[in-house]
Amino acid sequence: MEWTREKLEALTLERREVLFDNARAKGTTEAQRIIDLMVEHDLLVRSGGGLPREHPTIQEIEEVIRSDEGRKAGKQASDDGLPAMAGVDHMLADALGSKYGDHDTTSWAGKLMAEVMAEAGYVQTRKKPMPRGCIAKTAAFFEKR
Repeated sequence: MEWTREKLEALTLERREVLFDNARAKGTTEAQRIIDLMVEHDLLVRSGGGLPREHPTIQEIEEVIRSDEGRKAGKQASDDGLPAMAGVDHMLADALGSKYGDHDTTSWAGKLMAEVMAEAGYVQTRKKPMPRGCIAKTAAFFEKR
């Protein structure tokens, strides 16, 4: 079958998720074409409104957060009494532009930052409001163990 935007849009969200997962597993040229169509036309939004971890936007968020600069900024923000996300929120906004803030991206960023902070030996103690001007509004606060 030749996949088109219209055929993909006609699928339920659940069927699109399965098709996407299968295409990722196959890794063929045709499978990559399906993935590209889904990404290009924003058809990977899950039934709850969020993007899967495998979505290119979420992967880009993870790259920023897991970069040496992102890790350092998260730890510094925590050491300064701010949520770790305060250190990378502007970096994410610069790197992703309008893609950051929609489709659950701030939630993914917080989840990924929590992983990085735990790996660095910090423990989450509470949520705190983000500084004025940040896209994320609240985020986890971490303390060094």
